[in-house]
Formats: sequence, structure tokens, C-alpha cells
Amino acid sequence: MADIEQDPGPGVDLDMDQSVPPLNSESSRSGHLPFDDSILPVYPDPSKSCVQQWMDIMSKGTLSYNDFKEHWRIWVPKIYSPEPKVNCLEWTFDEEQAKQVLFDPLERFICDGDPAEVLQRLSQMENPPSVCRRVFKMGEPTYSCRECGMDSTCVLCVDCFKQSAHRHHKYKMGTSGGGGCCDCGDTEAWKTEPFCDMHMPDHEEAQDQKRLPEELLERARVLFAAVLKYAYKLLTLEHTPYPPRDLRVKEYEEDRLGLVDTDTYCTVLFNDETHTFDQVITTLGRVIKCSQKDAIEYVTNIDREGRAVVKCSTFQHCTEMRTEIERFTSRHGNRPLKVLVVHAHVVAHQIYAMKLLEWLQKLLGHAEGFRALFSEVALQATPPDASIVEGILLRDTHLWKSARTHWHRLIISGMLMEYESKKAFARVFTKHYGTVVKDFMRDDHDHSFSIASMSVQVFTVPTLAHYLIAHEEVLFVLLNAFLSECSRKCNKSGKLEFERNVPNGTFKRAQYILYDLRYLLSAKPTAWTDELRRGFLQGLAPLLNLLTMMQGMDMVTRQVGQHMEYEPEWESAFNLHIKLAHVITLALEWCGTDRVVLIKAYRATLKKLYENLGSDLSQVGEVRELADHSAACLPYDVATQPVSIHLPLSRFLAGLHLHLEKYDLTFDSQEFAATGCQKPTPEQIIEPVLRTQVMISQVHAGMWRRNGYSLLNQLYFYHNVKCRSEMLDKDVVLLQIGASLIEGNEFLIHLLNKFNLVNWAHPQFETNSLKSSEEDSMRQTISLVEEFLGVLLMIVGERHMPGVGQVSADDRIKKEIVQQLCIKPLPHSELNKTLSEDVNHETGMERVIDQVAEFKKPAHGLGKGVYELKPTLFDEYNVFFYHYTREELSKSEEAQRKRRKQAGELECCPPPPLPPLTDAFMMAANLLQCDVMLHVLRVERNRAEFVVFTDRADKWGLEKLIEELCSSARVEAHKDLLAWTLAKYRKLAAPRRAPGEGAVPAAPAAEAGGDAPAGDAPGASPPTSAVDAGREEKEWRAKMAAQKRAKIMAQMTAMQKNFMKENAKLFEATLSGLGDAGRSRAGDAAPAGAVEGDELRGSSMDLSEGPDSHAVALGPHQSVRAAQQRAHTCILCQEDQAVTADGPALVLAAFVQQSTVLSRVREPGAANAPPPDALFLPAALGPAPHTGTCGHVMHSRCCQKYLDNVLAKESRRPYRMRQPASFDVEKQEFLCPLCECLSNTLLPLVPPLAALQPSPKPAPELALEPWLQGLRVALKYKRRLGRGRSAEPASPTPAAAAGTAGSAAAGAAAVAAAASDASLGSPEPPADEAEPQPQFYTCPIDQVLVEMGDLAGDFAALFPSEGTPDGSPASSQLSENLSEMIQLFSLATYTKGLGVHPHMGDSRVTLMAWKSCAYTIHALENLLRDGGRPLLGGLSSRQQDCLEGLVRLVGVLASTWRHPRVLGSHALQLLSLLLETVPDGPCLFEWDSFGILVPLTLSLPSLFSTDAPPPVPTGDAQDLNVLKLIFAANAVKALLTLDTSSLEEAMDVEDDDKDEEALRPLIDLIRSAHAAAGLTPDLGDLPSARQLWAHVRNASLPFLRCCALFYHFLTGVPAPPALTEAHGDTFENLCSYLDLPVGVTDLLGTSLVQELTRGWCEHPKVKWYLTEGSGSLLRLPAPVNQLVPLPTDYSELINTVSMFTCPNSDREDSRNPTLCLVCDEMLCSQSYCCQTELNKSLVGACTYHAHECGAGVGLFLRVRECEVLLLAAPGRGCFLTPPYLDQYGETDQGLRRGNPLTLCPERYRRLHTLWLSHGVHEEIARALETSSNVMSTQWQHL
Repeated sequence: MADIEQDPGPGVDLDMDQSVPPLNSESSRSGHLPFDDSILPVYPDPSKSCVQQWMDIMSKGTLSYNDFKEHWRIWVPKIYSPEPKVNCLEWTFDEEQAKQVLFDPLERFICDGDPAEVLQRLSQMENPPSVCRRVFKMGEPTYSCRECGMDSTCVLCVDCFKQSAHRHHKYKMGTSGGGGCCDCGDTEAWKTEPFCDMHMPDHEEAQDQKRLPEELLERARVLFAAVLKYAYKLLTLEHTPYPPRDLRVKEYEEDRLGLVDTDTYCTVLFNDETHTFDQVITTLGRVIKCSQKDAIEYVTNIDREGRAVVKCSTFQHCTEMRTEIERFTSRHGNRPLKVLVVHAHVVAHQIYAMKLLEWLQKLLGHAEGFRALFSEVALQATPPDASIVEGILLRDTHLWKSARTHWHRLIISGMLMEYESKKAFARVFTKHYGTVVKDFMRDDHDHSFSIASMSVQVFTVPTLAHYLIAHEEVLFVLLNAFLSECSRKCNKSGKLEFERNVPNGTFKRAQYILYDLRYLLSAKPTAWTDELRRGFLQGLAPLLNLLTMMQGMDMVTRQVGQHMEYEPEWESAFNLHIKLAHVITLALEWCGTDRVVLIKAYRATLKKLYENLGSDLSQVGEVRELADHSAACLPYDVATQPVSIHLPLSRFLAGLHLHLEKYDLTFDSQEFAATGCQKPTPEQIIEPVLRTQVMISQVHAGMWRRNGYSLLNQLYFYHNVKCRSEMLDKDVVLLQIGASLIEGNEFLIHLLNKFNLVNWAHPQFETNSLKSSEEDSMRQTISLVEEFLGVLLMIVGERHMPGVGQVSADDRIKKEIVQQLCIKPLPHSELNKTLSEDVNHETGMERVIDQVAEFKKPAHGLGKGVYELKPTLFDEYNVFFYHYTREELSKSEEAQRKRRKQAGELECCPPPPLPPLTDAFMMAANLLQCDVMLHVLRVERNRAEFVVFTDRADKWGLEKLIEELCSSARVEAHKDLLAWTLAKYRKLAAPRRAPGEGAVPAAPAAEAGGDAPAGDAPGASPPTSAVDAGREEKEWRAKMAAQKRAKIMAQMTAMQKNFMKENAKLFEATLSGLGDAGRSRAGDAAPAGAVEGDELRGSSMDLSEGPDSHAVALGPHQSVRAAQQRAHTCILCQEDQAVTADGPALVLAAFVQQSTVLSRVREPGAANAPPPDALFLPAALGPAPHTGTCGHVMHSRCCQKYLDNVLAKESRRPYRMRQPASFDVEKQEFLCPLCECLSNTLLPLVPPLAALQPSPKPAPELALEPWLQGLRVALKYKRRLGRGRSAEPASPTPAAAAGTAGSAAAGAAAVAAAASDASLGSPEPPADEAEPQPQFYTCPIDQVLVEMGDLAGDFAALFPSEGTPDGSPASSQLSENLSEMIQLFSLATYTKGLGVHPHMGDSRVTLMAWKSCAYTIHALENLLRDGGRPLLGGLSSRQQDCLEGLVRLVGVLASTWRHPRVLGSHALQLLSLLLETVPDGPCLFEWDSFGILVPLTLSLPSLFSTDAPPPVPTGDAQDLNVLKLIFAANAVKALLTLDTSSLEEAMDVEDDDKDEEALRPLIDLIRSAHAAAGLTPDLGDLPSARQLWAHVRNASLPFLRCCALFYHFLTGVPAPPALTEAHGDTFENLCSYLDLPVGVTDLLGTSLVQELTRGWCEHPKVKWYLTEGSGSLLRLPAPVNQLVPLPTDYSELINTVSMFTCPNSDREDSRNPTLCLVCDEMLCSQSYCCQTELNKSLVGACTYHAHECGAGVGLFLRVRECEVLLLAAPGRGCFLTPPYLDQYGETDQGLRRGNPLTLCPERYRRLHTLWLSHGVHEEIARALETSSNVMSTQWQHL
């Protein structure tokens, strides 16, 4: 700041001439001002004047950065300066002016003409470009070819992939983390097909044809230098709030430039990775006093751009704000947020600098010459200043995110497209690599935003990597940089040591160096040079130093006495190994490709091992003797001294040793015995690995159980597929090396000594151990012996390692696959996970899988396909395979024994033939025939009845011992294996024996591997006496077991009989109850839990009725209604109880939800729309309450106890810090006690309505016309109750005009009396109801009967009153408990459907229950229709229970309602809707036909009710007339909404004319409808009458299906067989069941229907719908809603969203584009930028959209994550597997495998059914209940 203080001031320049001409002078307008220091360079026409002056100065050769800088100094602050006292989020800049003033002049200067023409001509010079190099944005899709890519980093962009041959290969999909680029056209990135069709070079052009003109290059050179210097200077500006001195606006220039408030500063907030979004949002809300929405937008900008200006004001104000932000964010010991206060002009220049970099990047894409020039300028250094590229490399961490990104993209576009430029950049990058990495380690930004991430662009190019290794010492540079960080983690012994509570972030960042090493070594050289050898070996030295640091780290000592108090830190060491493993593998492969390198590397490794032997390995050995052999063993007790599992240096030597034979080298070769070359002995080499193996064996024996879980975790990863390639496998190789270099007897003694089993191998061991026997010690010894034999088996038998056995790498993979498939058939992904990955994350399985296994596709497209091993390869199964865990060994042996038993083979699993050993390892086989081995076998056989086969056993008598074992009962499970062993032994011994000596050779079956039973092979048969003895023992055991079973069964039978005698009366009552239940079934389908009397069915006492083929549900011809009572078992108390009216209530756990699944119109803003009319279901089937149940029955009292317990349990639980609960007690939610299905209410079971109110005898008959006449009379006297409960005269209606004067006078008094009664019986509206439901009343029925005359009797029979023989006793029959349950359920539909608080007195309670019934029936009808299931025979038990309970409940709801007059008011309103024309009311097209039928049927009996409960609907003539009326309305609606384009052509038949005449009423109906609506129909365009009738029948089917469901459960009339069969729900069958005529004349041809049609069509809205609003017309039949169609290929979907941008952010791509599967809208998910306020809290885009689109329920596909998201408000959700599968039938959530995916129709269909059946809530609840995730997901933020 010192130089700032010495500055005379930003507005004073002593050298400047103060005489400045005014801006409006003539000289200014001319645009030809002299460009010198004495005159202010302000140009009214800058595109001409400044370019011209630059050209003039250029011609003089003096044009420099200062000339451009002067132009930018003036204009940049004028255009880009932030405005003070304005919200920083609302800044706008004049981009058009900026283009004209700041960018166009630069292009015109370079081109010296029209930029468009010149640049187009330059682009055509290299059209098409040979490389793509498109820079990827965050989340952009990428594609890599598994067949052609050099490594996994070689990727293509979408456009190149579509135009390349790789789309037909095996490719992988993925998403970019940002910063990479497309490799199309890079010949070193691809083995074949490097070019796509767009970048395919047509012909080789001469280089001079592409060369740019010299004049243009000179201008570009000057401009490029100026732009880069300006951008670098401004973007790396630090430690000053002011712009550079030469860019400041002088004080005298401010007024003339129109710059006001130049003393303006900005508070700039920078991003870091320490503070969370919420912390910064809270801080900004407190400090700058902004709204939460603005704070979120600030934070979103900070996260995306890396910084944001949050305040623009005076310096003092900005500084105070900075202090406050730092104070708030430094709480709790955190580092404060980085906040700077800078001048507004600095911000303006920095904005322009980044735009300049964007402009330059686009310019470089026009010509290769520009890129070459840019590379030259960017790398040009002017001492003492470094070049621009070096400056960016060294100061990258000082930049914010967007500035870094701009520089990185510019470097990629300008320097990495041509090889020479890339090479030059790579040299500079390598030179400064150490500094770059150290800066990155101190930084807190992600690796993708660091310049260090550019390493992948240069180190993955094979020729460039080899050049850097040979000439730039890049391996040495990288490893030294890593070693310098490792040295800080070393202990006093020089070994790496990690502590648990010490920050480890810097070291984790340093491990990115290991990725760069992997890139460099990924391409093995085919030809070596001396420089390459020197560079590689120079880098190998620090690698060996690193391995030395890791050799022996994390030592563990066996804990004795007490358990370990603190678990040591072990994860860091294994993380380091996992990252380093591929580097070690690649280094070994490099060494194996050159003899000289291999020799020097092997020698250096031996030397390094010798130098690090330590005192324990260099001491004199102790002599151990066994079987007349001795060996000097290194003394070390693993049980008491420290041991490490990390031995990378020893394992590196093992890897090198495998390559020696290839070059005719051995351990004792002259090359490794040179003077001064000291090397360890083989015993010293294998010692560390032996210690590790012994420690593992002791852990398995239970000797280390006090060492805690850290050791167990280390052993798990030691054997795990991620680590075993460089751990377990190399340890086995090293032991095999030792076995081949050390004499066999000595090696075994070393092995036994290390296992501490030398004493065990002595014959007297058992005698000595009996004297001082400790059970634990003996058990451990037995386990160690088992482990010792296992290690021995590994050394001798594991030969599928190239270099050890004569096998290839593919043979090794085959062996792994065979062993895994012997456990069980595996899917592709699981099988692939069991194999080790190479550096390119490939396992090699694809190359060999078809040779060893067959793929079985899943049945019906569901489930995963699996690989099954070919039958011929089961003989290669090795039960002792060293990669098996104990669990896998047990499973595989069990599976193979079972398979062999089924195949009739020996149940044992004999070892397979082994591949031959290589010459170098041939001596390892001697272990099996050495004296020590045979001695051990002999001793063990004498000690226990167990032996293994070996050669040279004649002198030890093993054959006889095995024969004795065959007769022993103790080895029954191994008898087959012993027989196989004996046969194998005799086969091998036969050639050495004289004829007739010993046993007979094995039969051919035994020679083939033991396929025949042992008894079939003469040589394998044990002695007859032994066989007989074994058989007798087996038979005796079976006989004893049978006798014991018989005795137990006899005891149980006696106890049962005794119990039945004592409880004889109880059994008689139970049997009689079962008989009653059986007699009462009458064809009803019983749900789960019902007790039925099937015993009596079919007998002479069976009185139940079978289904009637001509059943009629409605009207005077109604069939017999079922009135039987069914019994259910309570799932809580297990008591049986029949459903009765006066007994305790039985209930079902039910769930009521607001649903839009059936909605035919989905419009934005639906969330804020007013609630729908409760009176009826709208035609759009919009939001309505849906009811579902699981079907499990409980007593209401039992359920109440259960709910009380749940509530008490939840109230005791603290605030939910765990994952979101599957239910919310505050919303009355709970889980079903049996199936844990989500529920929120109880659905009571009501007895059959026929039992409550039988059908009257005889049934009343009344035609439709007189019935309507009586209803019109009631409507004539309709009056409305006002708010003050006083009668208001209704407006005159057409029905009123129809009455006579006398009748009107007679009814006046009756209406007045009814008004006083109605005012007493109406409920109070709820307090939160803005517009209460209007209440109406009418005259008593007596007045209607007076006016009806002769038909009064039949009409009166439809409305029985209390005290009459037909009066309704339903309300008096129902128990109080059942009535309460009924009202409780209706209240749930009211609260969920309207989103209000409970209020039992609201008149809408019954309406919402009826609406829920109608909507639920609609939903089930849609589900049945979509699935093609029969109407009354395709319901599941839970669906049948739901409908039966729901329909019966709404049937008796009116009789339990406390305000019967309210129901009459509902009936009047519905009748008015149908029979009157109310201009401001809904018209025919706005209500759903079935949604009107249900409430009208249920409320009409209450039309004339006073205080008496109304009757229950019985399906009488009144219900039939209601159906006829609504059917006519539905048919008229179908005719008026007809789409003639969708009609099929009528078939030509002979009786066309006769049919047309019979169907003539349809034409007349359309005419009268159009005439009533004020329209003139064009009869010429009308289809034929037959087509119209076919359309009406088809359009009526959904309505009739719903009616059949409703009346079936309402009346209890059994369904006819036709409706229980698929496709039996024809128009005729439905009409027959509903007692409707099937002819046109009877249905629609009457004058009454014509009259009704005219009334419906006179509504003013009908004409609007048929003309202007035809687009809003909902046609019939309504289709079943479907989820949106998805593309078959997933790549199409991911490519579609690749360019989707966030709707709330300019220029930014959405990181998580999410597709709504219901309405096909794309959303920006899981991002703060798109959060919206909902219910006074901020929610994510998906949650808000689910609220609008699905009433809180949403189904989404997260495209880039490839997973389905289910959401259910509030704040609950779950992830499901996507409907996309790869070729192996597996999903790929998160695109982890990246295989090509295709849509599985069956899976998508299942997801569709889940949504259509309203199962989303239940699916989410079950997922949350079974979730084991520790971290909870904030579902509301998605």
C-alpha cells in the first residue's frame, strides 16, 4: 500500500494538458482526433477512429499495449462499471454498445476489413478442422470407446460421438466434471478410428496454403500480446483496491466521460470449500439485510462464478460490511470467508478481461495460424517478467473460479490442439510442476478448477509422455514432489505414519500426483532409447524410496491381557496403496519390456531391500531340526513382536522376478552378482511375507481378537479385490520364489518354525500336550495347522499367474471366473466386481467370458440376466482357491456337492489338474515329495484319522492307512473323497509296480476324474468287511431316528385328542359358526383374514346362491341382494368377529391422499388455484381425494390402543436427527401393524346394505318422465338460506313457470314452514371457510304429491318416511362406535381433499366422502382398463376390500349425518345442475358424469327429509332413473365432443338403410343440441348414424364400468359371469346388469331426452366450448393417463439434456436436469438457484413442481444420475432403479459402469402401474422404513 499513499491522487496527472475540447465539438464528431497524450482519446465513432489510428501507429512500427490500454481505460469503466445504490443482482450492461466499442474495433483491426468475410475465409482454409478439442462443461455427457481408446481419459463429445464409428463399438457413457476436452482427431488417443465424420481430413493440404498473411499475423501478434497482458494484469491484481496506475481515469476526465460517483467501491465475496451454503445465506441475510431469495441468488453466483459483488457503496460502508462478514463467518473456529473491497473500476476491468478471454478463445477457433501465434505469444518471456503461461501456472490459486476456467479453456483451445504447441506447454508445465502442485495442496478449490488438472491433457499423450520422461525428467520431478510431502508424515524410523485426529487434507491432495504418474506410465514403450532408459531409471529411484517408506508402516503387535483402547488409524495407508497400486503395476510392466531396465531395476530393488533388512533380519539364525533335516531359521515370534501388512518393496521384487525368465535371467545370474552388489538371501527376502502370513493365520485362529476392528479391516482389504493384486497375489508369488530357491526340506522347516509348529510335527507332541493341556491353546494349534496347510496349498497349487505357471493373463481371468461361477450364477456387474481392474478400469472379462460361461437372459424382461458356467468346466473347480473367503469356500463346496449329487457323481470335490510350472519355479513342486512333508503326513495320520495324497508314500504305508479310513464312521462326509484319492493313488502307482503287485488299477471311470461312484471302481473299493460295518452302523442310526420320531408323533396325537375332549363345546360352536359363514357367502369374494365355511359348500345344507348369469343390479327387476354377514380376524387380538351393525366396529387401515393421477388438464399455477367445488367431480378429474387400504382388519378398540402406543413412542423420541420418518404422527399417519403400509385414517366395515334396509316388496315402479316431473316440482319451490339463516326467494326458474297458479298458492305456506325448520337443522360453517357451501330447501313431499296427481303413490314410495313400513331403520341399527368411525373417515376425506382443518359441522364433509368414493372408483376402473383385467373379476383382495368398505360407508353416511336437511340441500343443488340452466353455474362439459351420479344417488333419498334419518339406497327405480338421466347427459356430451377424424369407417352391410333409420334419433339429438346452443350444424360433415352410435357406445363404456362397480358393491347383487371374465364388459352386458335398454330409441330417442338435451345446451358456456374454447374441450372416452414416452436409447435422453440451461441463471447449464415423468417438464434439481417458496419455506424445483403437478406427489428421472426420484410432500422421497437396462439386464444408477442403456418396457410399465395405482406414498414409506443410510437426504431441496 506504500506506493498508493505516495500517489498524488487518482484525479491528478501533472503531465496532462488540461485543455480538453468539449465532447460535442466538431472535432469530436469527425472522429479523427490525434492520438497522443495531450488530448483525451474519446471517440464518438470508435469503430472507425481508433482502428484507423491503431493502423497508423502500426505502420510506423510503434504500436504497443499502451495504445490499446488507453482505449480500454476510458471505455471499460463507462460500460461495465457497477451502479451504486442498486441491488447488485439487478445490474445490466449495454452489451450492444460494448460490442461496437470494445470488441468490433479489435476484429476490424486484425482483419483490416470486414471481420465476417475475413474470418469466414480463414475458417474455410482448414475446413473441416482435424481436431475438435471442445471444452466440456460441468455435467456434459462424454463417451469413451472401450475397444479403441488408449485409456479411459480418451473421450468424445456428443456431436463427435454421433458421427463416429465408435457408436457401434462397446462404449461407456459418463458425465464430465468440467475442464476436459474432446479428443476427436487426436491420433494418439485412439488405436483406430481417431476421426469422426465432421473432423475427417479430406486431403493433405500444403502447409503454406494454411499459412496466414504476414500483415495479419503481425497485427494479431501485437493484439494478442496486449489482450493477454491486460487480462493477466487485471485478473491477478492483488493487495490493492485500486486499478493499476495506468488504467485509472483522471479526475478531470470524469465529467466529460459522464462517469458519476467514481468514488464507488464494491464488497466482493469469494467462494471457499469450508463454509456451507446455509452459513453464507444466513450471513448475507444478517449483514446486507437482503431477502432469503436474494441471499440464495448471491450464494449461487458465488458458487458458480467463484465470487460475487454483494454491495456497491462508499469505501467506508463496504469496509464495515467486510468486517461484519468476516466476523460472522469466523465463528466456531472457522477460517473467515475471503472478502475484498475494491474500486468499482477494478470490477469493470475484470469483467471485460474475462469477456476478452472468451472473445480470444472464439477467434482462435478460426485458424490454425492464430493458435500457433497465440502459443508463441503466450510462451514468450520478457525478462525479468515470465511468460503469460508461466504466470498463470504460478498464480492460478490467486484467481477465482470463473477466472481460472476462462484461462484454462483458452489454453486448451489455443495450445493443446496442435502437437508442437502442446509439447511446448508440456515442457513449461513440467518445469513448474512442483510449484503448481504445492499451490494446489494449499488451495481449497476442487481439483477440476485447478491448473494442476491440465496434467491429464499432456501426460496422457504417449509420445509426449515418453519425451517428458526422456528429456524433462518428469518422473523424477513428480515423485520428488510427492516424496517431499511424504517426508512430513514419516516417523523416526523413516516409515510413513498417519494419525487419526491430525488434519490430512494436504496429503490427500498430494495424492493427485499419483494419478499423474499413472497417466505418464499408461503407454508402455515399444522401442527404448538410452535417454528413455535413463529418465525412467532416474524416476524409479524415488519410487523405490517411496516403497521403502511404506515397507513396514502401520506395525501392529498382538494385544495380550486387555483390549486395545483406541483403534489405530489404518485407512490412510490403504488409500495410499490403492492409488499407488496401478503405478506399481505399470512400472513393473515397463521394466518387463527391456532387459537392461529389468536388470538395473532388479538390482536396485535388491540393494534397497538389503539396506532395509534391519537388525531382526540380519542376525544369526537358530537351527531347527525335523525328519533328519535342519535349517537355520531367523528368530522372530509373530505372536509377541510387531508385524506389518504393508510390504510394497518386497512385493515389487516379486513382480520383477516374474519377468526374469523371459530374458534368461535367474536370481543367481551373473548380472546380479556384480562386484559391490549386495543382496539379501532368499530366506531374508521371504521373511517379511512369512510374518504377514503367520499373523493372518493367528488372527483366523482367534489369537488377535483383542486388537479390535482395525486389524480385521486391514485383513479384509488385504484379501479384497481392490488390493489383492499388489498384496496377497504378490505375497504368494514371493513365497513361491522362496520355495523355488530354497531346498524343500529347509523351506518347510522355515515355514513350520514361523508358524511355531516345529514341536507339533514331532511324534511326541500329543503326549506332551496332554500333560499340560489348555483347551484354548489346543484349539489355536489346530487352527494354525489348518492355516499352515492352506498356505502350503497356495504355494504349490496356485499356478494361474503368468511367470509362475505356463499360463497367460487371459487364462488367469478364466480361472477367476470359473471359481466365482462355481459359487452361483452371477450377473455381469457382480461378476465383474470380483475381478481386478487394470489402469483403464477394465477387468478383461469381456475377452474371455464367452469361452467359459453362457449368459441367461431374465424371464419376462424383469430381473437380472446371469452368467452360468459351462458344464464342461465344473471339473476345474478348486475348493481351496486362495481368493475365496471362508464364506465363499463353504458356499461353493455346498453348491458343487449338490450339483454332483444330482448328476450322480461322487459328492466330493477332487482338485483339478494344475497347469505346469515354468522352469524358474519347477523346484517348488519338490515340497510335496520332500522328507519333512512326508514326515508331517505320517505323524498326523498316526495322530488323527486324516491324510492327504502324496507321491513316494509306499515306504510310509499311506495306502493301507487310507483303506482303514474308508471304513471309519467318523469320516462319513469324506468317504467319496477318500475313495477318489485311493483310486488316484493306485493309478499313479500302477506303472511302477510289478504285474499283480498291490491293488488292481482304478477303473476307467476313476481315471476320468471320478465320475463313477467309488463302489464301481474295483481299485477304489474298500474291503468288504469295512463296507458292511459302515452300512450296518448307518442302518442302525436310521432305525433309531425313526423310532424316536414315531414316539414323538404319538405323544402329540394324544395331546390333541385330550384337548378336543376338554373343549368339545367350543369346537361345536366353532363348527356351527363356520357353517353359517359358508351359507352366507352368496358368491362374494372373501378378503384375506375372513373365516369361511367351505366345509358345508356343496352339501345338502348349502343354501348360498351361485352367480346369476342374468343378474340385474337396479330397478324393479333387481336380482336377490346379498345380505350375509362375513366374519374377520382382528390382526391385533386374533379374535374372530362378524361384521354387524350393532357390534364393535371393525376397521381397515386406510390412506387418503389428494390425487391428480387421473387429471386430464395439467396447467402451471395449479398449486395456487382455489379448491375445486366440493359438490361434484370436475370433468378434468382434477385434484380429488383418493382412498386406498391394505385390507387388514382390526377392532377399532384394538387399533386405538395401537395408535396410542405409536403416539407415545413418537412423543418420547427426540427431534428427528435421523433420516426422514416413514410416517408423521402430526398428520395422523401410522403404519399398518401387520404389513407396515402407510395409513392416515380408518375405514370402518359396514354390514351389507341389504341387511340394513331390504328392498321393498313389491318394488316400486316409476318411469323416468313422471319421476322427473316430481323432481321439477321440488325444484320449483327451491329456496336458499341466507347467511343469517333467513329464507331468500330464489330466482324464477323454468321449473317454477311450469306449475299452475293453484299449486303455487298451495305450496307457499308449506315453503314458509319448511324455511323455519331448515334454519334450525343446518350446521354452522367452519371458521376458516371463506365462502360457505350454499344451503337450499324445498317444500315437503306432500306438496309434490298434490301436484303430481295419479302418480303420487309411486313417487311417494321412492321417499319412504319414518314410521311407514318402508321407513329406514339404518341409523338406529348402527352402533355408536360404528357411527363414530364412519364420521371419522369422512372427516379425513374432507381435510385431505380441501386442505383445511377438521370441522365436523361443515356441510362439505359428506360431499368430500362421496367425491372420494367416485374418484377411487374412477381410479380403479382406469387401472383395470389399463391392465386389460376383467371388471368384476380382476380386483385384488385389497382393492375389493377398499371398494366394498368405501361404497357401503357412503351408502349409510347420510343416515349417520346429524343434519339431514343439509343432504337435501346437496340433492337440490345437483338436481338444479341437471334440470335447470344456471348461467353462472357449471355447464355440461365441466362436470364428470359419474362424479354427479354418486352424490345424487346418495343424497336424493334425503331430498324431503326433515329430522328423520334418510333411507339407505337400495337400487330401486329411483336409482335406475338417476342412472338413465346421467347416462343421457353422458351420451349427449359424447356426441357434442365428437372428433370426426378419429372415427372408423362404417362397414357395408345389407341392412344399412334399416339401421340408419333406427339410429335416426342420434341425428335429431345433435340437431336439437346445436340449435339449443345457438349453432347451425353442418349435417353434411356429420358421420353416419351407425358411426355415431358406435362412438356413443364406446364413449359410454368407462362410465358404465364405473356404475357397475358402484352399484355392485352398493346393492350387493352378485356379478354375472360375463363381467368377471376378460373382455366381458361389453356395452350389452353392462346394460343388462344395470337394467338399461340397449337400443337407441329407448335410451336416447324419447322426447324427454330431446327436452333435457335442449336444457343442457342452452347454457351459455356450451356455445363457447363448441366454438372459441374447443381447445379446452375434454372429449370422451377419457383415455388412461400414461407416463411420458421415453427414448429407447438412453444416450438420446442424456444428449437431449446436455444443453438444458438453468431457467433462473444466465448462461449456466443445469447440473442436475430432472425430467418429470408425468408432464414431461425439465427441471433444474438440487440447486439453490431454482428454489421456490412453498408454505413459507424454500423448496427445490422438484418438490415445488410435485406440489403443482401432482398435489405433492412426483415421479422424476434424474437424467445424469440415471435414477428415478419419487417425492411425496412434505419432505419425503426415495430413489428407485431406472427403467433403463444394459445388455446384461442390469440398471446403472449414477452411470458408474457407463454401459449403453436401453429402455425396458416392462420396468417402465411397472413404474407406470405404481403411479396409476396411487402407490407412490406407500413405496416411499417402505423405502424409508428399510433404509440403512446414515446420512439423511434433504428431499425438500431436490
